[in-house]
Amino acid sequence: MPSAEKITALRGMRDVFSAEYAQRRGIQAQLEGHLLRHAYVPIELPILENTELYLRKSGEDIASRLYEFDFKSRRIALRPELTASILRAYVEHLQDEPLPLRIQYAGPVFRYEKPQHNRFRQFTVAGAELLGAAGPLADAEILYLACSGLAALGVGRRRLVVGHSEILEGFLTSLGLRRQLLNYLLRNMENIRKRGMDAVIASLRDLYPDLDGLATAEAGSRPAGDFKSRQLIDLLREMSDGEAHQAITDFLHSLNIRIDTNRDEDEVIDRLLHKIREDEQAPKVRAALEYMRKLSDLTGPAGEILGRARDLFAEYDVNPGALDTLEATFLQLGLFGELDADIHLDLGLNRGLHYYTGLMFEIHCVGESGEDIQLCGGGRYDKLISILGGNEPTPAAGFAYGIERVASVLNTGARPSLNRPNVYVIPVAEGEIAYCLQLANSLRARRLVVEVGLDERNLRRSLKHADRKGADAVVIVGEREREGGQVVLRDMRSRQEMTVALDDVPDLVTRVFTDDD
Repeated sequence: MPSAEKITALRGMRDVFSAEYAQRRGIQAQLEGHLLRHAYVPIELPILENTELYLRKSGEDIASRLYEFDFKSRRIALRPELTASILRAYVEHLQDEPLPLRIQYAGPVFRYEKPQHNRFRQFTVAGAELLGAAGPLADAEILYLACSGLAALGVGRRRLVVGHSEILEGFLTSLGLRRQLLNYLLRNMENIRKRGMDAVIASLRDLYPDLDGLATAEAGSRPAGDFKSRQLIDLLREMSDGEAHQAITDFLHSLNIRIDTNRDEDEVIDRLLHKIREDEQAPKVRAALEYMRKLSDLTGPAGEILGRARDLFAEYDVNPGALDTLEATFLQLGLFGELDADIHLDLGLNRGLHYYTGLMFEIHCVGESGEDIQLCGGGRYDKLISILGGNEPTPAAGFAYGIERVASVLNTGARPSLNRPNVYVIPVAEGEIAYCLQLANSLRARRLVVEVGLDERNLRRSLKHADRKGADAVVIVGEREREGGQVVLRDMRSRQEMTVALDDVPDLVTRVFTDDD
């Protein structure tokens, strides 16, 4: 009979076995304790949420990455992150609580993205949210909490990278860019570094072919044509779309001019207006790209970059309020104590999430192979609670760790976080099983991890099996030991054995093996 076809795990999903599971649970337990000591209380949240929660929070950009489905006429999604759920729970249940609220969370999340090294479609996050507190001191608390949590785990060579959303978005908004162009530029800030300015310009041309001469024309230049033509175009630009459309229609009709094409007259006029509008946007886009290029170069030690940034802001007449806020935040951060991390200011930092309203940050670490690994990310999102239906505007900031990534930079060979010796009990014959089970329960009462051999095998094979299982100690019980109220205790590290009284085993194993750790 042919065997059934093997069923494998879905791409981007993975099985987690005991050693890694224990390590990850240990990391989560230590982070939970760290956050609890700073008064962040844990809550548990649903894995399934209404799709609208994520669309309202992140816009359509998140839609392609959602595991989403229809169920009984409702759109439901597996959660791709937990901040939205925290804020939904606040709006639904906690708005009457005194502020600020400090909340922590942990659990699996799901994103339909290309699997990569240390990036899966199901992964685990742990993090914290500070609701109802604004200002540099609140931002500093979030930064300190995120950094010190990794320090408590023993993560070395940490780099805190800090940015501010208003530094880019504020300038782009002041240019009067159309919303779709503004959003596109915000999303592509990171691509200026990764792919280069030419690649970003090329993609802009593909999406907006009417934006002519992006790379060569001077900012503020006007379309070609005589003076009167430019005056007419400028007049049309000042009108609303409806007013401009009606003006062109009336002008053509007054001259008894009809558009002789296969297309509808309104369609031709709309296309003409679109061209005029995009010509107006082109110099603004050029100015935006030049500013973004200069901004992307402003990354390095915080003190140095703040000075260079003030020069750039003066050149572009940008309000320095965001820089003042960051400088105040760094001063407050120093009050929390030694951070033991390199602090970098990156004014081109863009986390690809449009809901940030101020502070943005990431924490990176250098892996064993020299690769840069992002372990944590977060920031401030003061508008989100209102977007999700809050009764009144409520400031909010938070961060999340990627547990798998944190685990990847820690010593994977370390003992699981239980920090208790594993004991393997071997009954030499069936008559000793009851005696062995009694002993195992005594050891488990001391919070030790105990396994009793269940299958019949000779002593040599049983010891080899215990060694493969990673046991610290083996307890051997034969007929003679049972009758004498004793056991043979074997240290699997030194391979030394001793015969001890049954009643002494729990204290002896606890003292000897735990103290050695």
